[in-house]
Amino acid sequence: MTSSSMLIPDPPPLDRILSLQGRCAVVTGGGRGLGEAIVMRLAEAGATIVLTGRGREALQRVEARVTAAGGMAVGVQADVRRTEDSQKVMNLAMERFGRVDILVNNAALVTTCLAMEMTEPLWDEMIDTDLKGAFFASQFAAKAMIEGGRGGRIINLLSAAAFKPTGIFLAYGAVKAGLWAVTQSMADELAEHRILVNAVSPGPTLTQEKLAHIQDGTLATSETPPGAVKTIQKLKAIGETQLKSGSMASLLPLGRLGYPGDISNAVLFLASEMACYISGVCLTVDGVQGNPF
Repeated sequence: MTSSSMLIPDPPPLDRILSLQGRCAVVTGGGRGLGEAIVMRLAEAGATIVLTGRGREALQRVEARVTAAGGMAVGVQADVRRTEDSQKVMNLAMERFGRVDILVNNAALVTTCLAMEMTEPLWDEMIDTDLKGAFFASQFAAKAMIEGGRGGRIINLLSAAAFKPTGIFLAYGAVKAGLWAVTQSMADELAEHRILVNAVSPGPTLTQEKLAHIQDGTLATSETPPGAVKTIQKLKAIGETQLKSGSMASLLPLGRLGYPGDISNAVLFLASEMACYISGVCLTVDGVQGNPF
């Protein structure tokens, strides 16, 4: 290309730069928590949503929320541990909407467990869900995006535990660190197809489900396998007491934990034209808090 033939295009108008009109987004684990917040934000920006999860009632509830807000969403019961389920989801998106433009790998098994209380079945389940599941969903989505010839976006949800490991998040941090490696590798490989691959790394984030566990005193046991006595004791000592009293928030730089909306806004940014020249990066959304555990 010669200098005389080079043209610098004008940026999209401000009213369109965050618009996802005409695009189809697949959100795994979209039936609750962060996934639900991401679904609602992308739908608000105009995307048609295919959301996945294992609970049919939760999917129907989120479908109804999107429809009531004037959007379009289809819930699909799927288990990301099963590669055939992920392929089924992409096939459905292509059959119903003719395209896959955005994949958000949000589905994850979040289980706290110290190294000496970890079991092989739990370790395998976390790898299958959080790493293998996200990778093959990305592969299938990328194939659909390449076939469509319009480029696309893959956004992986990581965790502060991937970069600041702590004992109770041993396996969770390990699989999320692995997913960060996948993110960087796929960003490089898929760049020629104009598929941008990025990650969002939330710090501890307060969802309605987590808030309910804090209020009823079950936070330490809700995400810890039975028999992990020392893990539960550590969680109670470090996290649950401070969260319930509100003292942890006062110690954080911005004075609060993260909210689902903080994460969904970051995902929208990476899915939109605002991030059209960003790939292979991890956007940390933790209010400067790191990992308080």
